[in-house]
Amino acid sequence: MISSQDLARRLEARRSPEPPPLAEQQPRRPYPDGWFAVAFADELPPGRVLRRRFVGEDLVVYRTRSGVVRVVDPYCPHLGAHLGHGGWVDGEDIVCPFHHFAFSPDGACVRTGYGTRPPAARLAVREACEVNGAILVWHHDRGASPWWGVPAHATDAFPTPFRQVSTLVDHPQDVIENAVDLGHIGPVHGYRNVRLRQPFTPAGPSFTIAASGERTTLVGPLEIAFDIVVHGLGHLWVDATIPRLGARAAFQAMTTPIDPRRVEIRYSVALLVGGETANPRVSMLVSRLLTSVLGPAFRRDMERDFPIWQHKVYVDQPRLASGDGPLPAFRRWAQQFYSRPTTAAAPAARAPALRAVR
Repeated sequence: MISSQDLARRLEARRSPEPPPLAEQQPRRPYPDGWFAVAFADELPPGRVLRRRFVGEDLVVYRTRSGVVRVVDPYCPHLGAHLGHGGWVDGEDIVCPFHHFAFSPDGACVRTGYGTRPPAARLAVREACEVNGAILVWHHDRGASPWWGVPAHATDAFPTPFRQVSTLVDHPQDVIENAVDLGHIGPVHGYRNVRLRQPFTPAGPSFTIAASGERTTLVGPLEIAFDIVVHGLGHLWVDATIPRLGARAAFQAMTTPIDPRRVEIRYSVALLVGGETANPRVSMLVSRLLTSVLGPAFRRDMERDFPIWQHKVYVDQPRLASGDGPLPAFRRWAQQFYSRPTTAAAPAARAPALRAVR
């Protein structure tokens, strides 16, 4: 016989999910300008065509047979077919599934499916690049061309990383802000003695910051040092060092706005053990093993932030406390990535005023 507690749990599980409150249904900020990842590079071998959602619209991402990466708007200028639904790569061209019109890497229509003269038609080709194992596409609210790029970070010594893609309610600025929010590292991630090693240092579209903290592990407390480099609001790179173990971790997180409320986060981590005197072959074998075993642990640690990110609002004028980290300096730096006033989004929340209780 089923108990009343079990019955209550089953009935609760069958209830329709409660819609989020109105405050959480509003976009937190406008779409930011900059470079954003739409795929890991090895998702796109020669001849592959991918369909990706980006800032509320579809994009088609493909690689020609010679290895050239192109990102184009999805609809054929002939009669509007979506190239991401049935289109294919023929040599260096992408071919529409409807009438087999073919388009060269510069977007020009070069042939029709029935041998007639191609019309003066062209696909809209987006600015794209391949760096740090990812395909990035440029977005600017007013259509401006890129004036900065994401530099390559050396990872040749590391094994193939563990990777994950997650979709959640969030905004790219919130994810990057997490990197300077020193106050959450203890309560959310369980670190002790968190300290700032190097201050927030902006440099144009990038910034650096360094921190460290202690964490209890199976081998006792370990100090972990984090050197963080950020490029725009879409690319975060962390070089983590564990001196006691002689280990390093290369962590990358790339956040892409897919619609006004949701983002895709592509993240990867690889571990490297052994110094210059270690046997390179043994070091790589151990590093591969640790990456495969500890990669999911890094993912779970990052995912501790997800429920908070999904249900928060953007507080435009937060009531900050000592120990929060350089949040005001970060937000001033972040304003450069909005080519329109940020009031274009729904009004941001403000921290409630404090009232005396009588």
